[in-house]
Amino acid sequence: MINLGLVGTGTVGGGCIEILKNHAEDFKRHYGVELVLKRVCSRNPEQAIAHGVEDIFTQDYKEIINDPDIDIVIEVIGGTTVAKDIVCEALRAEKNVVTANKALMATYGEE
Repeated sequence: MINLGLVGTGTVGGGCIEILKNHAEDFKRHYGVELVLKRVCSRNPEQAIAHGVEDIFTQDYKEIINDPDIDIVIEVIGGTTVAKDIVCEALRAEKNVVTANKALMATYGEE
């Protein structure tokens, strides 16, 4: 089992939630891995509710970073300020990180 923490519930984050919900069995069957969305962070609780993840919702990304059970942090908020903090803090906490943030990688990728 791989526990995921998702930061961002906009278009990309919402798509991640839906893929993880709708294809959990496919991931298990094809790749032999159970992906569990353990925590979702956003500034917008309404988006979390709309995606049916209010039970695992937080507005504080540090709850994801500091959760020892979360293996991978997925950052999909965009921008290069808070997103950089999230990615750097997750890496310092020895978490794996997935990001769709091209601006962040173009600006700070080497770092």
